[in-house]
Amino acid sequence: MHSYGTIREFKTRNFRVIVDAVEDDDTDLSFDDTGEVLAKLNSGEFIAFTARVRVFHKDLGELAADYLGGCIYESIDDFMDHMDCGEATRKLRESGSDAVCGSYFADMVHTAIKEARQSVARAKSIKLRTV
Repeated sequence: MHSYGTIREFKTRNFRVIVDAVEDDDTDLSFDDTGEVLAKLNSGEFIAFTARVRVFHKDLGELAADYLGGCIYESIDDFMDHMDCGEATRKLRESGSDAVCGSYFADMVHTAIKEARQSVARAKSIKLRTV
């Protein structure tokens, strides 16, 4: 699987989280009625990729991953939109709206970390006989 690059890497108290962009072999362009998106992909103005979030533990290795294919952006960095969405949600709240700006990036990170925590909990519940 070819990687286009790291979008973000960070550590929490227990985990190392890597968000990167990998090759998307099957990008769905069925929505592109005009051919504009395909033209921008071919020219390099857009990039198509699969976003991948992986969560690692220093002793246990990779515990969880989440993938989202069909991402089309001007750059892989544009995928990391959680701060802009947070600001947009704050503005909506100030105007009295209940609407929420969603972020694929934030959702994937939360999902993968939740899965990693569940993996650690399952591992702790395994009873082993000592020698």
